Amino acid sequence: MYMKDYVEQLDLILSSGNRKLLTDKGKISHKKAIEKAKMEYKKYQVKTFTAVEKEYMNAIKEMNKKIENKN
Repeated sequence: MYMKDYVEQLDLILSSGNRKLLTDKGKISHKKAIEKAKMEYKKYQVKTFTAVEKEYMNAIKEMNKKIENKN
């Protein structure tokens, strides 16, 4: 089997879900992709934090506010 055969086989597998395959480098910059990933991760964190983790994060935020107010 040649690399071309592997590429064709992978394309068949990926396109089996009726999705379009990427044929070029795309239109989104790396910076925008990172920003989007961080934004989506923050949304995910909000949904998945336990009560203890939320309280811990709130305590850190409060401590940062107190430190900023002193400066």
